[in-house]
Amino acid sequence: MKLVLSAQDIKEITFGLMDERGLREERTVATQPEGYLAALKDTLDQWKISLSELTGMIVVTGPGSFTASRVSTTIANGLAFARGFCVVGIENPDRLPLTELLKQMPVEETTYVLPAYDRPPEITKSKSGGSGKVHGDNTRD
Repeated sequence: MKLVLSAQDIKEITFGLMDERGLREERTVATQPEGYLAALKDTLDQWKISLSELTGMIVVTGPGSFTASRVSTTIANGLAFARGFCVVGIENPDRLPLTELLKQMPVEETTYVLPAYDRPPEITKSKSGGSGKVHGDNTRD
């Protein structure tokens, strides 16, 4: 059984369980990225599934919210590494529902996936509008 994660919107994450017959369970939880792990635990408890029953991971890598994409791919990569199984990354530019997206799923399993963005991330620019100093860069005043 494979766990599916999809978090293209920063306000929610969707979990799914997929077996050889297709998508068996699906649940969307309204939460910010810092709540993804707690939502995952609650969802697995509700479905009465333990991590030891999982055989793989499928994660929607984006495009979507930078933070949601980074956090969901990090969770997928971490669980896959810890449990010793592969992960499949799927891009969903049309934001299809999981049932439709999984029908198009590639079979390429890897050891890790990277998030997909629809524009370059701006994670090193100063948000304060002050001196323009980048955190950790002591070369500017």
